[in-house]
Amino acid sequence: MFKAPSTAILRNLSPSFTKCVTNVDLSVSGAIDMAKAHEQHNLYAEAVKECVSATVEVEADANHPDCCFVEDTLVVCDNVVVVNSLGHESRRGEVGPVRKALEQIPSIKSIHNMSDVPDAFIDGGDVLTMPRHQFVGLSKRSNVKGVEYLRSVFGNENMQVHAIDMKQLTGTTLHLKCLVSGLDQNTIVVADNASGRAVFDEIQRVSENAYKAIYVPDEVAANVLSFPWAKQPTAIIQAGFPESEKILREKIPAGWKIVTLNMSELIKADGALTCCSVLI
Repeated sequence: MFKAPSTAILRNLSPSFTKCVTNVDLSVSGAIDMAKAHEQHNLYAEAVKECVSATVEVEADANHPDCCFVEDTLVVCDNVVVVNSLGHESRRGEVGPVRKALEQIPSIKSIHNMSDVPDAFIDGGDVLTMPRHQFVGLSKRSNVKGVEYLRSVFGNENMQVHAIDMKQLTGTTLHLKCLVSGLDQNTIVVADNASGRAVFDEIQRVSENAYKAIYVPDEVAANVLSFPWAKQPTAIIQAGFPESEKILREKIPAGWKIVTLNMSELIKADGALTCCSVLI
């Protein structure tokens, strides 16, 4: 089983955030409000800091509007780190400063660079790491060579690395963790729609029914940021989705702290709660 993380990497909001790569139709949702986005990101950072022993904050980069979505740059398991090659070409320059920031975390055992393998690509948003399994979405951003690289680093008798074919199962979903996220070592929060159920069914098939699900009706609410190992176990969930919040409050174990955050402006940038931090 992988060790409980103690450090979070965060990255500040880029001044060019409104130019981010997004599939959201901003003419329908409304333009990104930068002041509100900063406020939401700051509240997010405060909530994360309450749950870890240390944080490393990487400066924003005006040349990379999506740089606050630091999750995509790294995959971490048991203090071993893979520095990803990102699937969208415009985002690949985000990786360098994050890799440099790893030097501030003495607990890291080793660092592996996916860029050593030509044409291997992974976005961290496609990787769901559970204690015994790592599920990796094959999407528009993550490919088979990327999965093979992760398997070469993390795969062993205690950690099985499985590809989940997002293109076949869901069509256009951006990342695996748009549909599923881990709550604790046995539980996955799942979007209660055709795509979410198809992905979770495949997870159950390859893991031999290792997990139980909490189904929520709102897709964005299926992405939760969980700290089950914290002194007081904590789940950070999306505000503004009352049906999903009601289910999560009923299903999350007694004694957990539940923090609700309104991340409306980051949602407009295809962002979810796990996107804005890496736990090591």
